[in-house]
Amino acid sequence: MFLKRLLAALMATLMFSNFTQAKAIRFLIPIDSNVIYQMNEGRNLPKLPREDISIFVWNMYKGKNDTWKKDYEEMTKGKDILLLQEILTTPLMKGVIANDADRTYYLATSFFDKWEDLARSGVATASEYEATEVHWQRSHYREPVVKTPKMISLVKYAMEGTDKELLTMNIHAINFVGKKKLFHMVNAALVYASKHDGPVVFGGDFNTWSKGKEKGLHKMMKEFGYKEVTYEVDGRSDNFGRPLDHIFVRDLKINSSRTWGEREGSDHYAMEVNVSYL
Repeated sequence: MFLKRLLAALMATLMFSNFTQAKAIRFLIPIDSNVIYQMNEGRNLPKLPREDISIFVWNMYKGKNDTWKKDYEEMTKGKDILLLQEILTTPLMKGVIANDADRTYYLATSFFDKWEDLARSGVATASEYEATEVHWQRSHYREPVVKTPKMISLVKYAMEGTDKELLTMNIHAINFVGKKKLFHMVNAALVYASKHDGPVVFGGDFNTWSKGKEKGLHKMMKEFGYKEVTYEVDGRSDNFGRPLDHIFVRDLKINSSRTWGEREGSDHYAMEVNVSYL
């Protein structure tokens, strides 16, 4: 009996170890030179207008929900800049993006998913307008168990009638960690933007599901001169009663804003804001 129990325990340990190792090697982290992946090739693109710039922000849940394609195509119609999180280059999502041929998409890759034919996952910034610079930041810390980093996409756009450029920062923040690790990631982006002489939009899924994370994020943003976009009807997704998704702006006038709480294409609800650089 003792021998059987010992063998059973050894088998269970071996199976758990194999399962953990399988999960660990499911996600492949790209080398630095292979982080940015461009989809669609825009040529001779116009400069971004200075007024009435519409910016759309959405964590897309990797397109898993049945209505994702329909909702995506409807909600992004006419938007100037898209800040997208949890993009996954499955055939479905790549097909939708290919059909959106007027927009150039820059995906900052967090990892390749071996269970999805090495599809890329990360954050993508897209627009019909001219991008002058494309950069990225990878979180210093990694999420537990899966051991993957999170990404920030940093894309600058030329604007009409000025030598200033609009810097967009698109974040899917590190999750399942303490607030210090979250703030480390956010602070790196804010320090980068502090050297930018021009307006900034910083949006995405900040994973602020605790009081400490939400309060600390607002404190950091205020210290760096950002204003949060608010909503007359706040339909943002929340966890433990706290919103996960935010848009912050610097040196921009907020003309209008809204959330898309009625759509079910993701486990997050989309946000949008209309801004001007005056």
